[in-house]
This record gives sequence, structure tokens and C-alpha cells, in this order.
Amino acid sequence: MRRFLVRAAALGVLLAGLTGVSGATAATGPVPLAPADLTGSVANTGISLSWRQPAGGPAVASFRVYEGGVVVRRTATTSAPMQYIGVNTTHTYTVTAVSATGVESAQSAPFTGTTWTPGMAPQCNEPAPTTVFDVTSSGLSARWTVGRSSPLLALSVNGRDYGVVSGTSLRVGGLTPDTSYAVALRRVGCGAQEPTVGYATTRTLPGTTNTTAAPRDLVVTGRTDRSIGLAWSGPTDGSYVHQYAVYDGAYRVATSWTRSVTVTGLFHGTGHRFTVAALNVAGSESEHSTVLSPSTEPCPAQPPAPARVTASAVTASTVRLDWTLESTATSYTVLDGNAVVATVIEPAAVLTGLASASAHQLRVVGLLAGCPDTPASAPVTVTTLPGAADRPSAPAGFQAGRATIADGYYADIPLSWSTSAGLTYRLYDGATVVGTYPAGAVTLRTRGAERHLYRLTAVNANGDESAPSGPVEVITPFLVAP
Repeated sequence: MRRFLVRAAALGVLLAGLTGVSGATAATGPVPLAPADLTGSVANTGISLSWRQPAGGPAVASFRVYEGGVVVRRTATTSAPMQYIGVNTTHTYTVTAVSATGVESAQSAPFTGTTWTPGMAPQCNEPAPTTVFDVTSSGLSARWTVGRSSPLLALSVNGRDYGVVSGTSLRVGGLTPDTSYAVALRRVGCGAQEPTVGYATTRTLPGTTNTTAAPRDLVVTGRTDRSIGLAWSGPTDGSYVHQYAVYDGAYRVATSWTRSVTVTGLFHGTGHRFTVAALNVAGSESEHSTVLSPSTEPCPAQPPAPARVTASAVTASTVRLDWTLESTATSYTVLDGNAVVATVIEPAAVLTGLASASAHQLRVVGLLAGCPDTPASAPVTVTTLPGAADRPSAPAGFQAGRATIADGYYADIPLSWSTSAGLTYRLYDGATVVGTYPAGAVTLRTRGAERHLYRLTAVNANGDESAPSGPVEVITPFLVAP
């Protein structure tokens, strides 16, 4: 959420109209499983969230990220970069899964992170809490939190080094039954010491030992946006293999009687860390193959269209449009008929400078990074209120001066524009009214490491607005510690 320290006084009926409320329809059907293992990679300008969707339950179409009980991101994959959320701010997120019929799961366990200033974070000594689970006579799973975005983490089990691990979990097989094991994580890139930041111990269960050599030559045979095909060779020693188990990180995702499998139920643009173990008749697993780290296709084959589009007339010159998209868009294009009338970065738009009592048929298209656009939303029709025909001209000379650091965590943004007699000027940040001003300049104080997209309109004595100025984008600076 953006935090403006400069706010306009009450704008009465206009602000009420610009609040925007999206309608929702009750969804029916089976409830998906809640996402698991929510974690975040914390940096100075944001927190990159990732999670896992457990196998089973109804198919999941999308996810919703919550902060403080409010949906702050919708996505059709298992990650969400929460960028430009302010330096030195603390955020607690949860995630829900949504089925194709719109049924929402329970919320995941929360993740809390604080954005930081480079040079001030104890990255090398920051703990990476580690959990060991799913322990059998021959294997164990470990998972951990990511913490800061660097340096890297390396894993060892009873002193055996498994090297740098790019994910947040790993399965280790070929262990000895009824034996104590210690799992340790160390920071790589912190000098000669490489401190241990995660540690856990366990004991394998009694049972049989699987001495079969690890499967080898694990390769990708094909991939889509929702699946990855794998194939491998059997153990070099020619041992009898009852079955093969396929793991993604610490989690078993398939078993196969043959040396190939297609892992399904994945999401587009997601990275995976596959290994394969050979199983004997008792189900004990061998050592695992080397890790293979493919990704699903980056673009969704069938991207959703913007939905729940609502439009309301605010004045004789202004309408507001709100919508949702169950995916991650970099921006949105608003169409009036077939004409582009706005490009915005959030799922809401205010259209100004319109004629009185004029009808508009509006649609929205989402722009997905590096992928084809979404289909257009269903059209919604809105008519501006009756009123005078006069409209002021769009403000000229709207610009942002150099933003300056007010202290370590805040920045001042000077904005200025040309003025005309008898007019006031309304400033928008996206679809939010920042304030209405009689003069040609204002300085806003905001958090550092925030992104703002400002537009300005001129307002006449009747309260009618001009078309907006061109957008001015500002990413606020912050103090970088030595």
C-alpha cells in the first residue's frame, strides 16, 4: 500500500465516487488445498514471494496474495514479486489458492519480511531456519527460509556437501537406517568462514538399506505451461529396480514403473529442482540422481481475461473503472470501443475530460510481461452525468523535479505545472486522488523505494475535469548505507 504523507482535504462526492467497489459473485464447488511453504526473498525495494501448491484436491487456476486482510496481488503462478513497497517497511503476507470456478482455499501460513537498506543488513549471519520432515529409513527432506536475496546457501548432511541449493527444499536418499543425521546450511560468498545459518538433526527409522546406485542422465523430454516430461537411465550397477520416485525439491511428485514420467499440475513460469531415486520392493530409496532444474513454459497457454469490471459515472466529465485479473499484468490498456483511452499499472482507472451525458463502452486488456496480451474483458457501458459542455484544456508543463531524500526512509517529490486563471488542479496517483491544488506546484513526501504514476487534470468552476496530462513516473530514492 502506498503511504502518502500529503493528503488532500475531503473531496466530498468526488472522492466517494472515485473509491470504486468491485462486485463479487458467490462461487461454488470443491475447496482447493491451501498453499504451503510460503517464503520470501527480501531485498531493499521489495519482497519476492514464492510458495508450493500441494498435490491433490481440485485443480487450482490462480492465487491471491493478502496483506492485512486485503488482496494485494493476483497471479496464475506460484510466485509474486511485491516490488516498490517502501524501504524499511514490514509486511506480512498470506496466500490462497483459487479453483477454476472461483472457490478460494484457506489461507497459507503467514510470511513476514522487512525491506532493508544495502549495507545495513547482517546478510551473512542471518539465520535460515531449517526443518527436517518426511524421515524414512532411507531418506529425509529438508526445507528452509530464503531470507535476504544473497548470498547463496549450501547444504550438507552429516558432512557430505550437496553444494549450493537454489530452491528452498531438498530430498536426500540412500541413507542408513536407524542412524543420526545432521542437516546444515551455510552462507556462500561470505569470505573464508561461510557461517552455518541453519541446522537440524534427526534419526532415520529402522528398516532396510537400499544400496542401489543412483539413477543417471536425467533429462527433459518436453514441457508445457503446466507440465514437464522427464526421462532417465537406470543405475550403472544394473541392480533390479522395483520403482522410481521423482522428487521436486523435498517433495515426491511422481512414481513410475518405467524410466520416464510427465509431472503435471504445475504452473507457468515456475522453476523446479527434480531428482530421481530408485526404490526397492520395501520402498527404500537409493541415492538421488543429480539435480535437473528446468522451468515450465513462461507464458500461460490460456491467460484469463480481466473480470468483474465495474464502471461508475462520477461527474459530467469523469468515470471510474475497476476490475480484477487472476494473473500478474505489468500494465493494463483501457479501450473505449476500439480506441485506447488509458494505460495504467493497477487494476483501476479514472477517465476524465469526457463529454456530458456521453455513453462509453469500455473494455480492459492485461499486458503480461514477455507474453501475449490477455483477452479483452466483457464490455461495460457507462454514461457520464448531465452537465455543462465546457471543459478546460489539459494542464501544460506537468513535470517532476528531482526527488530528494528527506531522511533514510522518506523522499520528497517536487511536482510543478503551468496554471490558468479560474482553475484548480487535481493530482492522481494511478486511480487515487492525491489532492486538489490552486497553485502550480506541490511537494509530496513518500517512502523511499516506491513507484508512483502521476497524472494531473484541470478543474473548472463547475467541477468538470480536463483530459489528463501525460503520465509522470517516479521511483523514489532512499539512503544507501556504506
